[in-house]
Amino acid sequence: MRFGRKRKFTQTVTAVCAAVILLGGLASSGLGIGQASVSAAAVTAANPGRTDYSVSGDRLLWLEPDADGVKQVHALNQRSGANTVLTSGPSAKDAPYVHGAVAVWADKGSEPGASLHWDIYTADLETGKKMKLNKQAGQYGNPTTDGAGVVWYERKNYGSMIYHDLATGVEADLGEGRFPVLAGGNVVYKNARDGGLSLLDVSSGVTRALVSLGGANAVDWFVFNGSYVLYKQKNSATGSKYVLLNIKDLTAQPVDLTGMKAGGTEYAFMSIGEEQAVFQEEVDGAVTLKQVDLTTYAVKPLPIDAGVKLIGISGNKLLYSKKDDYIESVDLKENPNPTPGSETTPPPGATPNPGPDANPGPAPGTKIPVITGAEDSRIIGSSGGILSAVNGWARLEISAGTFPDNTSVSLAQAELETKELLDASGKKLLKAGSAWQVQASAPFLIPAKLAVRYPQEEPWTSKREKLGIYSYNPDKGIWSYIGGVTAVEDGFVQAKISASGLYAVMLREAQFTDMSGHWAQQAVEVLAARGIVNGMNGTVYAPKAILTRAEFTKLLTAALGLQPVQTDKPTFRDVSAAHWSYPYVEAAAAAGIVTGDAGLFHGNAPLTREQMMVMLMRAIDSTTAHSPASAADSVKLQAVLSGFKDNGTISQWARESVAAAVDKKLVQGSGQLLKPKDSSTRAEAAVIMYKLLAELKLL
Repeated sequence: MRFGRKRKFTQTVTAVCAAVILLGGLASSGLGIGQASVSAAAVTAANPGRTDYSVSGDRLLWLEPDADGVKQVHALNQRSGANTVLTSGPSAKDAPYVHGAVAVWADKGSEPGASLHWDIYTADLETGKKMKLNKQAGQYGNPTTDGAGVVWYERKNYGSMIYHDLATGVEADLGEGRFPVLAGGNVVYKNARDGGLSLLDVSSGVTRALVSLGGANAVDWFVFNGSYVLYKQKNSATGSKYVLLNIKDLTAQPVDLTGMKAGGTEYAFMSIGEEQAVFQEEVDGAVTLKQVDLTTYAVKPLPIDAGVKLIGISGNKLLYSKKDDYIESVDLKENPNPTPGSETTPPPGATPNPGPDANPGPAPGTKIPVITGAEDSRIIGSSGGILSAVNGWARLEISAGTFPDNTSVSLAQAELETKELLDASGKKLLKAGSAWQVQASAPFLIPAKLAVRYPQEEPWTSKREKLGIYSYNPDKGIWSYIGGVTAVEDGFVQAKISASGLYAVMLREAQFTDMSGHWAQQAVEVLAARGIVNGMNGTVYAPKAILTRAEFTKLLTAALGLQPVQTDKPTFRDVSAAHWSYPYVEAAAAAGIVTGDAGLFHGNAPLTREQMMVMLMRAIDSTTAHSPASAADSVKLQAVLSGFKDNGTISQWARESVAAAVDKKLVQGSGQLLKPKDSSTRAEAAVIMYKLLAELKLL
């Protein structure tokens, strides 16, 4: 295990900024307490030194006795080395907590020692300004903050949670609940009337149950980082186990990190950071520190010297000290493989993203996304709405009728820790920026539009038309192309999505050895990047090969995004349900793009140019609303054909569509010849399909 250098507190400590929730309380200041154990034998020193640590990014907060033995609240800016004593009076203080530059704590103030009343104080660590927050006296405790607000609760009856907005000073009663922890605009708290946990969205006031426990089971304590809750569950037989829950996935179930173990010495230290968490438990009569990877749910021992004070996680570094004036750290992401026999894979029952049918879920080791940045979460009604994250870098436009009333929807910046990004065929993908987690508490009734910005730099700008939005399949560990409209809004890729999930802008490079310098190279590579065309044996495209009617039908349905269709009875007598083209032909028939000839489709016949133009215009008609052509329009279109010497060879049933295709410049002749009866090549079909996407504004 590689530990960080020993550093004096007055020196700079590099730490990743993160909201870190540390255990604390008026009755028992849990996280970072003295020797990190709450057994009676552990608390023997008359002066325990620094206790009750809280850490957030470069800021540390703790309690330390002054010369008279009165605990005072201290704050340290690790980057500048500035050590500030925030309090100086003789009153008792407890439960210090810090997020960013905002510190909070409980203070007896002028209350006598025997009084049950406590006040809640805050300090701005940048300006030094301090103030009391509670407007009335009460038995208050356990304040936490996310930098925008402060939440605490009153210790009476079933508990009453209070929220204070730091910008406006407005104070709100959040209702029943105990030991609330505020992170990212959400409050997780212990239920007042049972042993479970619930979550409250401060902006909307909507609550939902996270952990429901009955009988003798109850949550003993928990930590929360805005995305994950790590908690210790106990039963009446004094047994306990540690459990992890992803609150961002509305379908996620609690995952046991350990089994229920018989009662022994209880340890109160838990801490949670960006991607890692730690907890202590007794193993074979000895205290053991365990590390949890939040992306995989893997648990493994974390060797560390005995007798140290555990401070908490900042970013992905666990801070601790052997002497109060020195701090050391260990990078949890660099923790080497533990000794044989230890836990290195997700524990049994780890189903971080189970499906609606309660399938076993992803195989052990499957990567799951972690919310890493800003989030927009709100309640969407039947009239729809818009969610936006990271100053509009990602936007979800929800049309009326997408969801029923009171649907909880969130859009959050997320990340997926994996070495390679692959599509279903095993091709590598390049990710253009962050991934985005979309979560809705109800199914999508109609698609919503997701718009994601991409970096305005190479290779993204020159290969704009090859970009697409992909969705992640956690069961298979692959990404699937959803769509990619890049010409409608400058700098954005847009696509319609129909389900909750993880989405990202990706670039799939597709190059063929026989297309270098070819007049159709750009069209073929763009279509291949979008999954519309494929090469032959993965390396060549065969641009001169003749296209059949069935092949072009599949190409056209892919370009339009039509889903394959399975019918009870085939539409055409010569396309059986066993034929590879069947679902694509049925999809095209359902859209009115193909009609066949006397009940036959002739799928293996070469596609003629006039047949292709008819299918193109039917495809356009199926996706756009338009008025019937007037007599003047028909005359104009027929005039378009007069410039071709072979216009008389165009079939009567195809003339109007051929004229319209030429007028829209979807096809062009060869000199003064249109060659309507000639077969179409794969290169010609790709170029025409590229032009069709441009016409439909789908590029």
